[in-house]
Amino acid sequence: MPEDQTAAPEFKRDEDFTTLYANNTQFESSVWDLKIIFGQLDQMKKPAVIQQHTAMALSWPSAKIAAYYLLVNVILYQQVSGPVQLRADVIPKRPDPSDPSLDEAGKKMIEYLAWVHDQFFSDHPYIPPSLTGGVDAPKPTE
Repeated sequence: MPEDQTAAPEFKRDEDFTTLYANNTQFESSVWDLKIIFGQLDQMKKPAVIQQHTAMALSWPSAKIAAYYLLVNVILYQQVSGPVQLRADVIPKRPDPSDPSLDEAGKKMIEYLAWVHDQFFSDHPYIPPSLTGGVDAPKPTE
């Protein structure tokens, strides 16, 4: 009889499993996968340097699932602890949909990415009315 494919897998850690800290990430993408490179700011060196120590490549399906769970964890953390505070100088620049070099498809994509940016970094992200007692949250101002 075939093994039950719906059973949850068991998690086991390799002998050489390690835990590292990162406060910096860079991304490299290809048609096959997304590589995330982890590093840590070293301010003892002048000028300061990011010491990159680990890279992990994820298939695009794994990257999509990981992105979902990262978002879920940030939302749950903020529900308990309040908004994650970021200094203005570390917030990524908001994509500009009015960039004249964009074609129509590019403009639509940048408009969507600007909306996503607003959800993460504005003071007034969109909250569905069903979660706010039927009242739309204020829209961010640009």
